[in-house]
Amino acid sequence: MSYSLYIHIPFCKKKCAYCDFPSYAGKECLIPEYIEALKAEAGYYASLYERPKVKTIFFGGGTPTLLTEDQIADIFDALSTDFDIESGAEISVEANPGTVTRGKLKALKKAGANRISLGAQTFNNKLLKKIGRIHKEHEIAQAYDQIREADFTNVNLDLIFALPGESMDDWRDTLRKAVELKPEHISTYNLQLEEGTPLYAEKLDGSLILPNEEKELKMYEFAILYLSVNGFSQYEISNYSKSGFECKHNITYWTMQEYIGLGSGAHSYMNGTRIENTADIEKYLSKNIKEIKSEHFNSKKENMQEFIFLGLRLNRGLNLNDFTGRFGIGFRELYKKEIEELTNDGLLEIAGKTVKLTEKGLYLANEVFKAFL
Repeated sequence: MSYSLYIHIPFCKKKCAYCDFPSYAGKECLIPEYIEALKAEAGYYASLYERPKVKTIFFGGGTPTLLTEDQIADIFDALSTDFDIESGAEISVEANPGTVTRGKLKALKKAGANRISLGAQTFNNKLLKKIGRIHKEHEIAQAYDQIREADFTNVNLDLIFALPGESMDDWRDTLRKAVELKPEHISTYNLQLEEGTPLYAEKLDGSLILPNEEKELKMYEFAILYLSVNGFSQYEISNYSKSGFECKHNITYWTMQEYIGLGSGAHSYMNGTRIENTADIEKYLSKNIKEIKSEHFNSKKENMQEFIFLGLRLNRGLNLNDFTGRFGIGFRELYKKEIEELTNDGLLEIAGKTVKLTEKGLYLANEVFKAFL
């Protein structure tokens, strides 16, 4: 069996105003010790699964490109020792403008990385400042050019819409500039206000002005149309790619295949068990596997719900035969009432052996998912 591998790098120069991910600013002094803990955890999985075969790797954060060239090489060397990385494996690294250098990109390329996901978010300086990003618009193009100069031929741009004070013209301009760079993949996420973030606090005190729901829907619909016209196929609620450049690693999640997560705050899904690492960096540094991991064995119902939620995110939808083969019961039989209500509301459609979200359902996906709880 081949697994996907996620490596979490939880360090940032500055915490963004919308971010509730397990990432931290001002703790860069812990990076050397953190890398040693990562290597120890990798060794644990190598012994547990006898050097498992890996088909995709994804470095997320945080900001993986805060690491030095030597630190990048050190981590990749350890992974190559502890895991049997398949030839041609997709190896993605998240990068942020302002932390990308030619030297780091060269080190990543030499180590085997072949896909870069650049956190552009918006091409509007005013909006970048509002959401707490450390870069300016011109640095996006600079970083992108450096990525291409390092011979990366698979590049994603991350974008966020429905930002505070963002107009439709702002969003159109961001999409236009993103497309002009000619990446192979674009991700577009609507802003989520999470409790405990600075933007959430602004919302509570009434000082945050956000696009209303109608404008947000128009932004989403425009992205689908504009990116389609420019050769990007929407293959998941928030993701678009040129033909053949879908993110293989993320498809592992959406099709509920098994994966291993390394690092503080990382998650794994192995043998029907959800495994969560502590988000506390200092606790993670103890290297005490029993202390840093919590496990939850999914019930059959939980596995069915997750299979539905994740599968419906994909534009190709959920294969009814796959559902029956996995759980021993028909999807239509089990959820007859829910299917009828959702199809009547224009949110879900069944064609042959596939159930999928409609265009309206894509935008209201969370409402659809709630129906299956």
